Amino acid sequence: MSFHIIGDEDTVVGFRFAGVTGSAVENADEAREAFQRVVGEGACSILVLTEQVESFLEREATEHRLAASSPYLVVVKDIWGTRTQRKSLESLVHEAVGIKIIQSDDE
Repeated sequence: MSFHIIGDEDTVVGFRFAGVTGSAVENADEAREAFQRVVGEGACSILVLTEQVESFLEREATEHRLAASSPYLVVVKDIWGTRTQRKSLESLVHEAVGIKIIQSDDE
């Protein structure tokens, strides 16, 4: 099983230390070009994208996933961590069991 990563330079360098080939990109055009090249070559079975790159390639990544063809896509955090807002414990409990936790003024 072979891997390739497309992401920012620091994340790509980190993956290279683990033996994974990669393409460092800085913008949507470079990400799109690298994605098309890697998918077209068919040289890897798993293509790793950072969250930022996935946001650049939203349409292309969705179309590729729906085609269910190799390489399979995996999204990882980049060196700056997750880009999505983390949910609070209260909102997770509310989603899971339907109970809303509120603070009482009586305490």
